Amino acid sequence: MTTARDRSTESFHDSDAIGQEAIARTAGISARSGLALPLPASGIWRFRSRFLGDNRVSTAAAITMGEGDTPVVPLSRWGARHGLNRVYAKLDGANPTGSYKDRGMSILVSVARAIGASHLVEDSSGNAGASAAAYAARAGMSCTVYAPANAPAPKLRQIRAYGAELIPVPGPRSAVADAARNAGSVPGAYHVSHNDNPLFVVGNQSLGFELSETAAVLGCDGLPWHIVMPVGGGALFMGAAMALLDSSTDRTGSSEAYVNQAAWGAKRGGEVSSAVSIPRLHAAQTTHCAPIAVAFGRGESDPASVVRRPTVCGGIEIERPHRGSDILHAIAATGGSAVARDDTDILKARDDLAMLEGIYAEPTSASALAALAQLAGAGTIGPDDLVFVIVTGSGLKDPGPS
Repeated sequence: MTTARDRSTESFHDSDAIGQEAIARTAGISARSGLALPLPASGIWRFRSRFLGDNRVSTAAAITMGEGDTPVVPLSRWGARHGLNRVYAKLDGANPTGSYKDRGMSILVSVARAIGASHLVEDSSGNAGASAAAYAARAGMSCTVYAPANAPAPKLRQIRAYGAELIPVPGPRSAVADAARNAGSVPGAYHVSHNDNPLFVVGNQSLGFELSETAAVLGCDGLPWHIVMPVGGGALFMGAAMALLDSSTDRTGSSEAYVNQAAWGAKRGGEVSSAVSIPRLHAAQTTHCAPIAVAFGRGESDPASVVRRPTVCGGIEIERPHRGSDILHAIAATGGSAVARDDTDILKARDDLAMLEGIYAEPTSASALAALAQLAGAGTIGPDDLVFVIVTGSGLKDPGPS
């Protein structure tokens, strides 16, 4: 008999059984005004009826480029080096603009256009700005992106390539957000604000839905399963948490209200489906900016006050995460953890992933690999536990220092 562990060398994509079965089950999405072929829903939009937090998503015409259903590949050599037999990478750098941000942006831009917005304003260290610019172009909207003056050059070039206006802002990340907030207050403009906007979290729920499908196929053999991902503002982490912890909670109202409901504690150890239990969620940060990891280490329920230092992990360089308390709540609700690693360890994890597995990740993404290595070494994650590590962005966009 073939066991789940025997299947540890398999990989999954939307062209394989998981995606094909799901697509076959799903009815076509609503008319898209010529923006896409009238094919059955795939990618994140096949979860349209399951998204929590904003009823406008159910009726908005989808602005989509096939985001979601990203590859899941085994990390056999990397796992062996760290004593892990069943570790898989979810390659969200394979999304249309090269990062996970396309999951949330597709939903957010679809609703923005549906409510009459004609111009998007975004603040971003790079990936979200590129995603906003691309989906604005897809929707026939204009876009202005405020970005840190020291953001990686490839990301800034990508933003300009989509025709967006790019405005570099010197100073801390908070200065970039303030500039965009002011610009987004004019009539006809929509401030994307992915780090604060609940709609962005809605699209990121697709990650949790996809991973629960994959875990059901691979099987957990009665052992815990884990998801490790980089965390800055926490939009991806909270989106996945909402999807994985949901079973019967009321789906009306905002996603921010949902995460504060008593259902969190009640669902710890509950069922995502009949096939898999709720995974343990682990947040990865850099020691140069670790408000979540520091708070977790102290046993606190609110983000710690930290002083940001320059870091190679620009995507998670957020001192005061808006969703910080909810992130810590989700970690506690799932029995997870938060880990901060030094930039030197993160760059080594980036290089090891490339040399051992052929996967080129940006430093922000590699923070999850560095955190996973520490969790495995400490015995927090067992050798036969099923583990998914989220590679949130491609190294082609931000290679980081050599």
